[in-house]
Amino acid sequence: MFILSELVKSNYHIHTNLSTCASREMTVPRIISSARRAGLERIALVDHDHDDVENILGIIGSIKQEARNYDSGIEVLFGAELSAFGVGKYLVNKNISDQINFRLYATNHYHHDFWDHPAKKTARDYAEHTLAILKELINSDRADCIAHPFVGIYLRDVLDDYTDVTKVITDRELGEIFDLAKKHHVSWELNTKSILIDPIFAKRFWSIGREVGADFKFGTDAHRLIDIEEPKVLELKVSSILGNV
Repeated sequence: MFILSELVKSNYHIHTNLSTCASREMTVPRIISSARRAGLERIALVDHDHDDVENILGIIGSIKQEARNYDSGIEVLFGAELSAFGVGKYLVNKNISDQINFRLYATNHYHHDFWDHPAKKTARDYAEHTLAILKELINSDRADCIAHPFVGIYLRDVLDDYTDVTKVITDRELGEIFDLAKKHHVSWELNTKSILIDPIFAKRFWSIGREVGADFKFGTDAHRLIDIEEPKVLELKVSSILGNV
């Protein structure tokens, strides 16, 4: 059984300033220092593949080299936030993906120009499209964890209410995709921002996932140092929505 107080001791979704969307303050030394002060036990540094697709392994290598100069006392995973931008479509080929230590895959970054969209732009069509991308990705054995799963915030300029996407995903569909991920040892991110912007779905996601026996990893999608918070603070924020069980 997953206990929030244990999950929040790790942060599997932190961007360095090599991600164009992250603050300049997000240097490796500052991130590690902030994580240590916050009392985290484990972090994962995951920059976007779409910022420099051809050199993603080089980016990871340079971050790893810089981190070696700091004895943080915490475990640091060196990975990437990779793009599954359509059904069976990936920016990084599998050979490169397999060389990455922690593969956090985004399947719903619909705000990017290169991302595929369904033919019809209804909430149900987007839900089915995202589920299809997820099924293909999980079966490909490329992913270790799914970033901010299902949340429709990236469709806020397309749909009148982006939470309609998660509303139309059925409990049965969630259970089936959780079960598939479990068979392929793929985890699901408990993403702070996703929980706060879509709390009704977050509670359902957490409840059904635990019932099925899904594996969860916690991440704040940190783009600023302030996003690296103490576990107790994070637990208080999230437990009011998910429940501390």
